[in-house]
Amino acid sequence: MKKQILFIGLLFLTILSWGQGLKADGKKIVNSNGEEVLLRGLGPGGWQVMEGYMMNTSGVAGSQHEIKEKLIDLMGETNTEIFFNKWRENHFTKRDVDSLAAWGYNSIRIPMHYNLFTLPIEDEPISGENTWIETGFELIDDVLEWAAPHNIYVILDMHATPGGQGLGSEINDYDPDKPSLWESQENRDKLVALWGRIADRYKNNIWIGGYDLINETHWDLGNENALLREVYEDITEAIRSVDTNHILYIEGNSYANDHRGLTPAWDDNIVYSFHKYWNTNKPGDLDWILPLREQTNAPLWMGESGENSNTWFTDAISLFEDNNIGWAWWTMRKIGDIDSPYAVDINPGYQKILDYWKGEGPRPTEQETFDGMMQLCENLLVENSRYRKDVPDACIRQVQTDETLPFHGTPAAIPGMVYASDYDLGKNNFAYYDTVVGDYNLSTGNFTAWNSGWSYRNDGVDIERNNETVSSNGFNIGFVNKGEWTKYTVQVDETAAYKATIRYATQENGGEFFLSIDDQEVTATQTVSSSGGWTQFTNFEISDVLLTAGVHNLKLHFSNDTPVNITSIDFEKTGTVDSVELNALNGKTGENEKSIELAISETLLATSLAGSLDQFTVNVNGEERTLVAVNENPLKNRVIILTLDKYLLQADEITVSYAGALIQSQSSKTLNTFSDLPIFNVSPDRVVIPGLIEVEDFDAMFGMNIENSEDEGGGKNFGFTDPGDYADYSIFAPKSGNYGIKFRVAGFSEGQIGLYSVDENEVETELVVVTTVITNGWQTWQTVADNLFIEEGIHKLRMRILAGGFNFNWMEFDNPDSDKDGVLDADDLCPNTPENTIVDVTGCEIFSLSADNFSLTTASETCRSQNNGSIVLSAIENHDYSVTLSNDNFSGTKTFTSEVAFEDLSAGTYTLCVTINGNSTYEQCFTIIVIEPDLLSVSTSGKSSKTKKVTVSLAGGQSYYVTLNNETTITSASEIELELNQGTNNLSVKTNKDCQGVYNKTIIFNSEPFVYPNPIKNNTISINSFEFSENEVPVEIYNLKGQLLFSKSYNSATNQLKIDVSNIPNGIYILKIISKEEIFNYKIIK
Repeated sequence: MKKQILFIGLLFLTILSWGQGLKADGKKIVNSNGEEVLLRGLGPGGWQVMEGYMMNTSGVAGSQHEIKEKLIDLMGETNTEIFFNKWRENHFTKRDVDSLAAWGYNSIRIPMHYNLFTLPIEDEPISGENTWIETGFELIDDVLEWAAPHNIYVILDMHATPGGQGLGSEINDYDPDKPSLWESQENRDKLVALWGRIADRYKNNIWIGGYDLINETHWDLGNENALLREVYEDITEAIRSVDTNHILYIEGNSYANDHRGLTPAWDDNIVYSFHKYWNTNKPGDLDWILPLREQTNAPLWMGESGENSNTWFTDAISLFEDNNIGWAWWTMRKIGDIDSPYAVDINPGYQKILDYWKGEGPRPTEQETFDGMMQLCENLLVENSRYRKDVPDACIRQVQTDETLPFHGTPAAIPGMVYASDYDLGKNNFAYYDTVVGDYNLSTGNFTAWNSGWSYRNDGVDIERNNETVSSNGFNIGFVNKGEWTKYTVQVDETAAYKATIRYATQENGGEFFLSIDDQEVTATQTVSSSGGWTQFTNFEISDVLLTAGVHNLKLHFSNDTPVNITSIDFEKTGTVDSVELNALNGKTGENEKSIELAISETLLATSLAGSLDQFTVNVNGEERTLVAVNENPLKNRVIILTLDKYLLQADEITVSYAGALIQSQSSKTLNTFSDLPIFNVSPDRVVIPGLIEVEDFDAMFGMNIENSEDEGGGKNFGFTDPGDYADYSIFAPKSGNYGIKFRVAGFSEGQIGLYSVDENEVETELVVVTTVITNGWQTWQTVADNLFIEEGIHKLRMRILAGGFNFNWMEFDNPDSDKDGVLDADDLCPNTPENTIVDVTGCEIFSLSADNFSLTTASETCRSQNNGSIVLSAIENHDYSVTLSNDNFSGTKTFTSEVAFEDLSAGTYTLCVTINGNSTYEQCFTIIVIEPDLLSVSTSGKSSKTKKVTVSLAGGQSYYVTLNNETTITSASEIELELNQGTNNLSVKTNKDCQGVYNKTIIFNSEPFVYPNPIKNNTISINSFEFSENEVPVEIYNLKGQLLFSKSYNSATNQLKIDVSNIPNGIYILKIISKEEIFNYKIIK
């Protein structure tokens, strides 16, 4: 009853003050006073919808219904319901909402499970009707009651719809054994009715920030998402029938980001929502979604993101807010993780349950299960969770400022203990520096653990738990890399000399680190030996550390990649400053890459540097380097700047020696001499040209994708290049001059690449512009080349896409080829050859003639074996030519200036080669064929007893003289049809060339087969007929008694059969010939 009274009171207040309610106004979200509201939100993920990855049950129970089924199996339905009720009671509380307000959030996105508001369709007593449940509504009522005093908006997110809206069961509790939202009209009707019910309940509440209608649909709904839009429109109709006030948040398909078919908007109070995870946060990384705001004139809201590092959080939120887009983060708390404000510990009882489910332990009893799950609920409470203060700080404060804060609110006291993991709150490069600070796997294809120890904090610093009981807070820094550092705000009580005791552990020798105060070294680089193991902590002492009283920034720097774990630094006063000699502590390369910054232990007396130039020796890679100046650092009073005549490169090994007695501190101490002090080389990684640059080795990149390359050497290449895309690289040119440049490209369109030198003010100076080639394949690679001039020195090189549509693998700087003839200047004996000149390996012109300089005319033999073929060669340019014609049977050489002929040639294939007398490099050869006429070829077909026609097929000639029975027909056709006479027909064929001979053939045409001789002579009888040449002809011989003496089938290519009767005795017989159409009988005598 109390809850109802409170809610009614809150409802009454909101009705009176709708002025705070949100609505869409063009491209902005405003309250009803017209004031723009930028939503900064966080959601209690896992509260109403459990997800397996947040419960550490992925692989055994991903979705909530699977988790519930497994719990029922272990502890029964009653205990399971008790657990879920307690889970919801403890997971998100008034204290959480108070915290959100204190941190600076102004909104909460509540992920709802529909089954806390209504029954599943399978459980409805009456099909098609809706049974309403108060549980879900009461949970929302509580949050609204807690949020209102803080002016926090509550956005209702339908995270798990009836049936589930996507195949990712963890996200929306989808059960593949039941119809999804998209496969069941009944489920869709229930969703529409539920939203109508919710809207009716909260229609007048100003702290309802709107309705997020369906979370992260991921289902194949066609190219235009027609069903998704239909359901959205149905929900809109149901809501607007009772609530015309609140915003509708519209997520696309494909995890919210595919808005095809969802425009134009169907309501005037719509905000389009998208989600963003695990990709880069560069200035143009929202270009895919920003046009939606312009096209629809509706606001955008980034409805869900997170699951990454603090650096990623700060960068992403800055990107959203720079584009005037509000946001909501995921999530308030998770089990055993670092990227939420609260981390929930896994108690031993719950661990036993997980072990059993994963097949790694025995089955817990019912009571053990219940106790473990109820303890998990208790661990949800703020007082029992691990508070990650760095997470909300990264999302709210660090977006607005680069300022760092002491981790525990006040500076660490010196003398005293500084815990390594308690570095300041702040951004990378301000509170710490780490080489890996986020996971960008959707952009890079590879997951990266930003905190390799996965403990304590969500920054890029790698922090591990330890069991150390001496000088430890239970955590240590580890997995260190060269150049990384952590910063601590400290309060030094007294100016004095201190001893710093480093508590460290390592399995390797050679780990290096040093300390600085306010970015000036206070120790030399320290080198530690193995302590015996990664968890075998021991002490390392640094004496005579001079510290000045006051608040300072202490930094712990790592000088190499040798791993060392550090848990604490303990400072103890050991004496006065006066008792410590003036020493050089450390040196590092300067930002201008031509200097060395040398740190000494006390404040420098600047005037004492005069005359000290010759007292320093700088060796680079074992060779002495010229020193041109020694100066004080105007910003750091304990730093001497040594300026060199040449640039320093990252790979250089540098030492400095001092053999003077001039340099003093302001306290009048004289700097001690030193020899071969190693210099910490922090010069950036630059490509020294000539050299090759892989495109993926950029310092910064905008707009392009990175993909695997199939080019030689593999690696990566840029793809999806568009005008305006660019990438920056660091290079060093050892001398001014011309350089060759090559670009490795692939694609189906011609593009354009520009290279520019970029100064400190981002002003670009063009170096070269090249046009790419079409290779007809995304992984079919070719190289294009040009030349450019570069001044000596360091450069920020910008590769800019001027015309896109191609892939890009690498660019290579080479020695120059000024005349672009393919021969480098250093090897070119003939510089300045005209463009497109063909040259030899020395760069000198190779004599050549145009491709059409020669023309050939060939005449074939007039008749076979006549040997009267000919070849005529003509030249456009007159030279003293020599030509050789040869084949297996012939060889001849002639000279000419414009034309030459070879005659009386036999048919065959010849090689003709032309040279120029006095030019030993020129030769051009041709292959020529002299042909001869074909043989005359004649064949006949088409004769039958039913027709008097014969078809004569002709080949081998140009003009044919066909004579049949003294009548001649002249034709050039390849086939002619003639009419035959009864009896014998004489056919002859010749061509217009007598040398091709004459074809003669006798054709006998009879309507019946003609048998001869009869009586038989020489044991052979002949039978002529037109039918024979195309058919199988059975022949049988009988005696006068009707006995079969001979039987055989003949296949003849002509119209004549010859029958061998040598095996038949003399006598009188009957010959039977069986044609295709009738049977013929003849009396024959042998």
